[in-house]
Amino acid sequence: MTVLVTGASGFLGSYVMAALGKRGHGFDVAAPGREARIVAPDLAANLSIGGIADAARLAEVFSAHSIDAVVHTAGLVGLEPSLQNPSSFYETNVMGFVQVCEAARRAGVKRVVLVSSNAAYHVASGERLVETDPVFSIERGNPAGHYGTTKMIQEAIGLAFASFHGLDVIALRVTAIYGFGMRSPMYIKPMVEDAVAGRPTRIASGGPMRRDYTYVLDCVSAVMAALDAPADRDGPRVLNASAGNVISASDVAQVVREVIAGADIEIGDTLSPLEAENNRMRASLDVSAAQRVLGWAPSWTLARGIADYAQKLRMAAAHV
Repeated sequence: MTVLVTGASGFLGSYVMAALGKRGHGFDVAAPGREARIVAPDLAANLSIGGIADAARLAEVFSAHSIDAVVHTAGLVGLEPSLQNPSSFYETNVMGFVQVCEAARRAGVKRVVLVSSNAAYHVASGERLVETDPVFSIERGNPAGHYGTTKMIQEAIGLAFASFHGLDVIALRVTAIYGFGMRSPMYIKPMVEDAVAGRPTRIASGGPMRRDYTYVLDCVSAVMAALDAPADRDGPRVLNASAGNVISASDVAQVVREVIAGADIEIGDTLSPLEAENNRMRASLDVSAAQRVLGWAPSWTLARGIADYAQKLRMAAAHV
C-alpha cells in the first residue's frame, strides 16, 4: 500500500513519512528543511513538489505513484496568522482539502486520514472536550479564528465525501503537537530549546494559557492506527487524538525545569485579550472514542516527551 502524505516536509508530515518508511510518498509545496531531513532521511527522495490546491498536479502524483491512501497534514496553522490573512487560510486549508478529496475519489482511493484540530471546537460542554461538543455557533465566531473555522469546514467536507462518494475519511482532532522540528512556539518550543542551549527564556505573558500538549510520536501512532483501521469498523469518523491532559504554560515551564538541568524560565501570569479568548475553548480532549474505534491511546507523558525532545535536539546539534 502506498500512502500519500500531504505536507510531508512539515513537522508532523515528516514524522509520518518516517513511520511509513517505504510505504510513504510525500507531497509538499517546499523541499524538506534540515530538521525534517533528520527526522525522515529518505524524505527528499520520495517527495513530489506541488501546491495542495493544484488539481492537475495532484492527479499526476496520484497516477504516477499508484496511491492507495492519503494522510492530509498540509495546511496553514495558527490563530493570529489566520486573522492577518483569512483568504490564504480558506484557499489552502479548505480548497486544498477539496482538491485532495477529489483527486482521491477519481483515483479510486478508499482511505483518507485528515489531521484536524481541537481548534474546530467552540467550547466544551463539560470538563473535557468530546467529539459531540459544538463546532458551530449562531452567535459568535470560532475562538481559534479563521484557522479553527477551516478545520471545522474540512471535517464537514470529509464527511460529505464519505457519505456521498464512498471515501472512507477519518478525521483526527489533534492538539498542541510538540517535539523536535516543531515550528509553532506554543511556549514549549523556546522553553525546551533555550534550556538545551543553555539560554534563559523570558516570556512576558501566557502563564495561564492551557493546552493539551501531545507528543508528536503519539500523534503519529494515532495516524497509523487510523490508516490501518478496518473498513467495516463501527463508530464516528471524527475522533480526538491527544494526550488527554490539559496543562498551563506555567506548569509546562516547571516540567522543563525538572527534566532539563539548569533550565532558566520565566513566564508572565497574565493573558493578552486574544489569548484569553482562545483559552476559553481549551480543555482536555476525551480520547475514549479513539480507543474504542481505533484501539489507540496516548503513551507519552509530558515529562517523557520533553526528555525525548531534548535528546533529539542534542543529537541534531552533532548531526552533520
